[in-house]
Formats: sequence, structure tokens, C-alpha cells
Amino acid sequence: MKLILATGILFIATLLSGQEIADSVYWVYFTDKAGNGYQVDQPSSFLSKRSIDRRAWQGLGIDQRDLPVTNSYLEELKAMGVEIRHVSRWLNGIAMVHASDSLFQQVLQRSFTDSVAWEPDPENLYFPVLPGGRRFEPPLSEAPGYDYGVATEQVNLLRTGQLHQLGYTGNGVWIAVLDAGFTNVDSLPAFETLLGEGRLLGTRNYVNDIPLFRQQSTHGMYVLSTMAGEWDGAMVGTAPDASYLLCMTENPDQETRIEEIAWIEAVEYADSLGCDLLNTSLGYSDFDGTEYDYTYRDMNGRSTFISRAASLTASRGIISCNSAGNEGNDPWFYITAPADATDILTVGAVDSTNTIAGFSSRGPTFDSRVKPDVTAMGVASGLQGRDGGLVRGNGTSFSSPILAGSVASLWQAYPRLSAREIIRMVRQSGKNFYNPDSEYGFGTPDFLRAYWNINHTPAWADPGDLEIYPNPALRQIMVRIPEEGPGTHLLRLYDMSGRIVREMNVRLPGKVDLDENLRQGIYLLEIKTNRGLYHSRLVKE
Repeated sequence: MKLILATGILFIATLLSGQEIADSVYWVYFTDKAGNGYQVDQPSSFLSKRSIDRRAWQGLGIDQRDLPVTNSYLEELKAMGVEIRHVSRWLNGIAMVHASDSLFQQVLQRSFTDSVAWEPDPENLYFPVLPGGRRFEPPLSEAPGYDYGVATEQVNLLRTGQLHQLGYTGNGVWIAVLDAGFTNVDSLPAFETLLGEGRLLGTRNYVNDIPLFRQQSTHGMYVLSTMAGEWDGAMVGTAPDASYLLCMTENPDQETRIEEIAWIEAVEYADSLGCDLLNTSLGYSDFDGTEYDYTYRDMNGRSTFISRAASLTASRGIISCNSAGNEGNDPWFYITAPADATDILTVGAVDSTNTIAGFSSRGPTFDSRVKPDVTAMGVASGLQGRDGGLVRGNGTSFSSPILAGSVASLWQAYPRLSAREIIRMVRQSGKNFYNPDSEYGFGTPDFLRAYWNINHTPAWADPGDLEIYPNPALRQIMVRIPEEGPGTHLLRLYDMSGRIVREMNVRLPGKVDLDENLRQGIYLLEIKTNRGLYHSRLVKE
């Protein structure tokens, strides 16, 4: 990773078949999670209550990916002389280091190992009970009246300051920051309030034994300051009242694929702890030497381990924000992994006039999806300096956390919305939503617009009156009314302006086909029966 200007690492498709992913580093899948002592319907034994509740708030199930790997498998491999560096429960596998090809082949001879990607049983699901109380903290009783200092332009471009004035500053939202060093976070003025109020959730180092705050790299500290900074009159971040988990997954002294696996393990920890949102100002496309480099063909959301894991975050109820990369002026040119992942917000960089930065990596993904998703200010971004002053920096490394903090402040206002719904509303508020391209994506979001778009959704449209699956949906949904028996009923679909976009009689419970010309976005689904009206939100992919 080139610090400040985000670049990085990726995984080619053939690596998913299980082979050497770096010099003397191999990836191995397990065939199952049998005999591990855990069950999906007893999640408190492997997930925190906050993590379980996060899924419950969003109507998401707990599945076999959430289960820990089988410990007896790990112990048997260790007895063979395998040195295990990282373990992934989502992918159900390990990274073994300081290994030879012969040892790797011996490992593959075990009955519980494989070179083929493991997939969970889709029927083994548990839906936790919706908790009582409040998910995030209530808004401030008075507008904070921040003087954003050097951060003024980057906050104003997204109109995040208006959310702050409404009292939404990210309070109660937990954000995991996955990066390189967090130099001097414990002694710099922008972080005094964060530390003094006990909102630093913890630190984890997946790279070396040096404390995070004593690392040579300042990259993570710069990134954190754009969100968590609260130094009134000097700089204030986009989520100054959120809580933060700091994880070092990037080794600034070398570039190898093992960092991808470190990232996955860190994300899984953040998930189990109960974090709501991730920021990753890292990306991967080329490494030390050329043997393990990726190609643009690998930027399809499936070919790299890190992108496969990132694509799972929304299904766990987590919003993942990722820098697009800074390869726009380089031969690579395109986004880097995991910016190619699905169901995340990939963030390009613009200047204070909302003009795309030349260095901002371009889309689309190799499989022709819109990337970046959105843009934010990444040219001359205001940052906390390592020696106590203020500095400015360039890179999508900064546009991503500026955006992430804004997302946290928006989510605080609407805690019942799912990760996918918030992602959709952020995209919809972009200036280019109806004409996305490979430079700006859906454009720079307007967070005040997003706030009012959601706020204008009628109260009767809260999720839960109807059972809809899948949601988000692409071509077809299954609809059931819990209180009603089989019957034919009138269905209406409204857009966010209240206009009826479809009306028909449907037999329920049953399948409903969606119009292939229906635009992406959030709709209101209404079913009229003899007993009354039933409503729910529907997200069209």
C-alpha cells in the first residue's frame, strides 16, 4: 500500500482453488465446521450481544459463516508442524506461513481440508429476537455549532454539517478503522475528546508487536482524524461522537497478500464485537515483485479473498466504506480490491469544487458494475498532523473516511434502516444518481437530502408489516402476510415521491415478479385486503 494515496493488493481467481498466495504462504479451506461445539441458534457463545442485536435490528439471520472454525482441525494441523498465521470463520480456512509445497500437499490429504471454497448450508439460519430499547444514542438536545477549521470544505461538500446541526454526530455508532499505523493518537489534540469520553473501543495489531500508537506510519491516524477529530476551531470530523475500534492490518514496510487475510480476520473480529461500520483506506493490486500481482480481470468482486469477505459485510448488517484507490494517473488506472466488492460504498476523490481528482481510480468493475459508488473530498483534505499541528493530504484514503463518518451520522438518525438501505439512500442522494459513470459513480452524496428523503417516508412504511424475501430484490420477491390466510389481494408499489409505479392483483402467499424496467431504489409496498392495509419498504437492486 502506498500510504496517503491508497493502493494495494488483490487475489486472482485461481487463488480461490487453494495455492500459494505469497512466498511460503498457503491458503487452506476446511470442508465443514462439524464438531466445533457451536450452534447458529445459540449465538451468544460466539458473538457479542451487540453483534447479535445488530442483526436483529435489521432482520438478518445468523448462519454458519458466523460459527468459529473447528478447533480440532487447527490442533491437528499444528501437530503436523503447520504455522497458522490467520484464521477466517467467514471463509472457513487458514493462512499457513513458512510452509513448503510438500507440507501444503500433506495438509490437503487430511479429510477435513480442501482446495475448493467452502459454502455454508443456506437453510441453517437463526433469526434473533428484536431487542428492546434504543439502538443508537438520541440526537443532541442543542446544535453543537462546530467550527470545522481545516475540515470545513470536506464537511460542507457532503452537507454533513447540517446533520450535525440536527443533532446527529454519530453518537452510539461503532466504527472499525482498518489501516496501517495510528501514530500518536494517544497524545494529539484532535483525539482528546475521543479518549477522554472513553469512546476508543480498543486496538488490535495483526501485523507486528509494536503498539499501534508507536508505529512509524501515520496513515491510520490521518484517516481517523477525518472522522473522529474534535478540535473545535482547528478541525472537526464527520462523526465526532462515534466510537472507534482501531485495527492495524497493513504492513507499511512490505506488500504481500498475507495482508488481505489479516484484514479479513480483523473484520470478523469487528463484526463479533458489534461494530456497525468499517472504513478501509487500503487497496490491493500489485505486490513486492511481480509474481503475485493482479490484473484488472480480477476486479470482479469474487476473485480476491478480501473482496469476497467485504461483499459479506452488508449481510452481517455492517456498512463497509472503502477507498477506490489512487491509480487514475497510473498504468493500472482502475479501482483496487476490495473496492470492487458488492454491497459496499466505494469512494472516489474530488476537490472542493466537486471535480474528480486525476489520481482517483476509475471504474467500472471488470464485470461492469458501477464503481466508484460515490465521491467525497480527497484533494487537500484537512488532517491532524503527527506533531500536533494541522496538515493537508491527497488521496481516496481520506475521501473514504470523510464519507464513512457522514454515513455514521445519517445512520444514527435512522437506526432501524438496514445496512443495504442506508447504502442505497446514500447512492440515491448522489448528484449523478440518474446518470452514473466510471469517474464519479453516483456522484457526491448530499447527506441532508438523504436525511429528508428518508424522513419523508411515511411512518406506516416501517418494515415488519409484511414478510418479503429477498429484500433487496432484483427480479422477484416472495410475499406473505402473517395475519392473513391464502387469498387474492391488491398490491400497489409507490416510489419515494408517493407515485404509484405498479398496481395489480396478486395471490398471496406467493411470488411477485418485479418490472424489469423498475429503477434501483427504495419503494413502498402496499397490500390491500379485506382486513386493512399492510405496508413495508422494498429495496430494488
